[in-house]
Amino acid sequence: MIVPFLIMLREGIEAALIVGIVASYLVRTGRREWLPSLWIGVGLACAVSLAAGAALDIIAGELPQRGQELFEAVVGLIAAAMLTSMVFWMRKAARSIKGELQAGVDAALSGEHQGLALVGLAFLAVVREGLESVFFLLAIFQQSGGWAPALGAGLGLLLAAAAGYAIYALGVKLNLRVFFRWTGILILFVAAGLVANAVRSLHEAGLWNHLQQTVYDLGTVLPADGALGAVLSGFFGYQERAALGEVIAYLVFLIPMLVLFLAGNRQEHTAAVAPRAEARRSPRLRLAGIGTLLLICGGIGAFIYAAGTGGRRAAEAGTTDIAVAITDRTCEPSTLTVPAGKASFVVTNRGARVLEWEILDGVMVLEERENIAPGQSRRLTTQLHPGEYAITCGLLSAPRGRLIVQASATQPRPALTLMDMVGPAAEYRAFLSERSAAFGAAVDVLDRARSGGDTAATEKARRDTAALLPSLHPAAASDAELEALFIRLRAALAEDGAVAGAETKPAAEAFRAALGQRTVLPDTMLAGAITLLSSPEGEAPSPEDVAAASHIAQLLVPLAARIDPDLAARTRAVLVALPNDAKPGGALQALAEDLSAMRKALALPEAERRS
Repeated sequence: MIVPFLIMLREGIEAALIVGIVASYLVRTGRREWLPSLWIGVGLACAVSLAAGAALDIIAGELPQRGQELFEAVVGLIAAAMLTSMVFWMRKAARSIKGELQAGVDAALSGEHQGLALVGLAFLAVVREGLESVFFLLAIFQQSGGWAPALGAGLGLLLAAAAGYAIYALGVKLNLRVFFRWTGILILFVAAGLVANAVRSLHEAGLWNHLQQTVYDLGTVLPADGALGAVLSGFFGYQERAALGEVIAYLVFLIPMLVLFLAGNRQEHTAAVAPRAEARRSPRLRLAGIGTLLLICGGIGAFIYAAGTGGRRAAEAGTTDIAVAITDRTCEPSTLTVPAGKASFVVTNRGARVLEWEILDGVMVLEERENIAPGQSRRLTTQLHPGEYAITCGLLSAPRGRLIVQASATQPRPALTLMDMVGPAAEYRAFLSERSAAFGAAVDVLDRARSGGDTAATEKARRDTAALLPSLHPAAASDAELEALFIRLRAALAEDGAVAGAETKPAAEAFRAALGQRTVLPDTMLAGAITLLSSPEGEAPSPEDVAAASHIAQLLVPLAARIDPDLAARTRAVLVALPNDAKPGGALQALAEDLSAMRKALALPEAERRS
């Protein structure tokens, strides 16, 4: 009971917060007659979520995750823009409710499309998480033997609504100036959370795969499915595990908006609300309210039907379903081998926390199921190409499992597209970003040692910095500008003592700046790796060169397995043998040959290269 309660509290509190603030704003500005427009937006969102979720469950048996994540991202960005606009409108209202602004507001609420903005804002606030919540509730009703989980979910929604009402009641009683100031700040935090969550949703939809390095992971300290985590998630967009891109989006949005909002508030002065004539309510508003009630009734009916038939469909599930059991830190089986094509997984949570299950291609999320409550199961059906993928096992910080998709002898090998390169390119970009940062830190140490006049420390720092450089070299292949900057940097590090320290820093800054602007595709990675292993003077490559080339091979083996499983298996065997057989002509030569074969196998068709 407690887990459904916390999930629905987390999902509902953000929407309740927005609706409560908007309702109190309408009351404080003397526009109580437009509250029905707000409730119509809420009702429409509930009706759409219930009906669409039930229809998808009846027809497909599951929620199309990628479409849902894209939907949440778009709606979240629109809602953030509308909320931000409302905040600055409220700031102007705090300066002077009467006069020109009030006339403009009255005009906006008495035009041809009366209250449409209010309906839209309330609709977006509720529908953003509505579909996912409906699927969670359907799973609860379909799989639970008693009423306790459903009761917990209902209590979570009621508490979220109570929090929204408390915000409304407090806003009505507050001094007008205090009301506008603090609700404006709170809304900006909510909007920043919407922007950050939109970035996460775009990643989970497969459209944004950059800056995926983990900044913090508080899953064991402050879980998002706990009571405090649920509240922080609703108010501030808290996530227990955040990627760099999400943190940057949050701060880049929040800091400038707060500065602009607070700077404007310094000039505000309290003004009484001017008396205004009662606005004429459109007769269509009553009809819209009746229509919304009918839609809600239809949505509830569809939900009840889906909840009843879903249980029977689950009991009739076919034997072709692939069962996966997950706990907080493990999944069983941890390695799955399935044939290419359409696959249906039934994921059961046997842990104590709310979990999700993901299929990953590098850092790119191919498919996932979220909000799997303890003891509950969720179905995931997807089309899989031959290759090797990672699967999450419980918490996202837990060790990952493997999903091996085998091509059949009769199945034609798929042709690669530019989209197939997104996952490896994004993962390699994250690797380059990490190594570039480490290289930059080493250059700073070298520069400080040189400035301090410590010859021994300078020489040691120079050697340490030079050892990090080969891992960045493959990115410069087939790029004349980057290659020239790399050669300049390598030449600077080849110097001794003070000369190396003085020349390296500007060369490193220029190279790192150019590298940060590049997206390196597999063909470039492989060309660079082959260059590392092919010394023109017949010398054996350095251990650093071998490590950089091996990393690229490991990164691209899953993609190669889609096209040539034998080549992928051969490369894996070479990588295993390499630490014990790194002499020229042995595993090292075999790795160079496999990399050349991989480059041919992963070459894009001409039409894709032009695009």
